[in-house]
Amino acid sequence: MPKNILIVDDDPDVILFLSTVVKDHGYITVDASNGREGLERAKSDHPDLILLDLMMPQKSGIALLSDLKRDDALKEIPVIMVTGVSSETGIDLEAFFKKGATGDPERNALKPEGYIEKPVDPQKLLKLVKKALS
Repeated sequence: MPKNILIVDDDPDVILFLSTVVKDHGYITVDASNGREGLERAKSDHPDLILLDLMMPQKSGIALLSDLKRDDALKEIPVIMVTGVSSETGIDLEAFFKKGATGDPERNALKPEGYIEKPVDPQKLLKLVKKALS
């Protein structure tokens, strides 16, 4: 049975691109255009994986990641952050996610299973997706 991937991004073009890449490799997708809708879809669809934008209106990717990791029914769903933030802000995402957003490496509440920067390399994305789903 194909794995179900929830794509949460406020840019419809990014949703279309990510969806096309993963659908072409046998995955099923559902999408949400903001963090609030993403949380609702995660609860209703219980996806196998979430591709999550970092910066969105209404509820940021970090806020949604926090909600997911604190919810017993959702915390085991792997999350891959998809972001263009480091090129825009100079933030070292690898260090940020290694520590978790709390700054405390002992707490992994805000540590995704992976991240990829925009513009997304399709092969790198598929490699991360396969790893997260294995």
